[in-house]
Amino acid sequence: MKMKLIAVAALLAVPFAMTSCGRKTINLNDYVTIETEGYDTVGKAHYYFDSEQLVEDNLEVFGLNEDSGFALLDVLDTVESNLDGELDKTDSISNGDRITFKWDESGKEKLEEKYKISLKYGDKTLDVEGLEEAKTFNPFDHISVSFSGIAPNGEANVVISDTMPVGSLDVEIDKRNGLKNGDKVKVTVGDSAEAAKDYCFARGYIPTETEMEFTVEGLSSYVQKLDEIPTDAYDKMDKHAQDVLTADVAETWGETEELRKIELIGNYLLTPKDSDISVDVNNYLYYIYKITIKDVSKKDEKANYEYYYYSYYPNIVLLEDGTCSFDLGSITVPEGSMSWGEVYGEAFAMTAPDDHSFFIQAIKTSTLFSTSM
Repeated sequence: MKMKLIAVAALLAVPFAMTSCGRKTINLNDYVTIETEGYDTVGKAHYYFDSEQLVEDNLEVFGLNEDSGFALLDVLDTVESNLDGELDKTDSISNGDRITFKWDESGKEKLEEKYKISLKYGDKTLDVEGLEEAKTFNPFDHISVSFSGIAPNGEANVVISDTMPVGSLDVEIDKRNGLKNGDKVKVTVGDSAEAAKDYCFARGYIPTETEMEFTVEGLSSYVQKLDEIPTDAYDKMDKHAQDVLTADVAETWGETEELRKIELIGNYLLTPKDSDISVDVNNYLYYIYKITIKDVSKKDEKANYEYYYYSYYPNIVLLEDGTCSFDLGSITVPEGSMSWGEVYGEAFAMTAPDDHSFFIQAIKTSTLFSTSM
């Protein structure tokens, strides 16, 4: 028995006749069926050659009877090896099409020499009708894309609704992570447009779209530039930093040391140099201060000393509504102290070089962070 994926129509009855020379005439077309399946414009066709029925209907001329056993199998193999054909169209079938099956004549003579048969055949056709019309639909009516996290480390989330008419459908997205507002992500249905169409066609649907681009929006973002920080948030962190210093002065300074002035002289914002590098902190906002103190043990009002000091806050976030999110409790200040003429600790300086303090130079040469003022 031989099966070909290509079409199917109707099984016809099988008459025969004997020729004058004792040969039996067999009409091969009686054993070929053409069928169609699928949906209008995207149907498929296949044929079926019932070689087993052909042999069973003509046992005597093949030298067989009902108890031939393995001999029957040998005959079937010979018939199938020498009789074949093909359809002129197998895909993209529409109602109204005419499909034609053509025999391969190369084995005809061999069979007629081996057995007392005369093979009759010709092109067999089927006029296609009855294919259902596939329904068009947009898969993206049933696919939602949302964004979460904090830019530039946002994430894309894809959800397929239960209302998807073709059931489970594979969806690919070209970028899921490392997103910021304004980025574009492309969502594709299936491994390819053709694969998606074939999958949907098999279920009676034609997709109008197989890919769609979405713009990332609605994410909070880690501050990347100083001018992104709202004035009220900037001032609040500045005031808190000065309050922390003032409290430390009251607790730790000696009786002869008097805080005269805290002057904010600049800021540094540190951000990751490479978005592909994983970091625990996504920005640092530094406040640099010039501190003036008076030695009250001396009557000379000009007996002042100056040094430089910093505070910083990590992970400053700009929210979607333009406000800023930060944690005052996350403030970091330098460990160390100043006593007349001596500086102790990791980040104080008695003079003011261009970089304000030696710790800033170390920040500037960081391999992970870029610095902006």
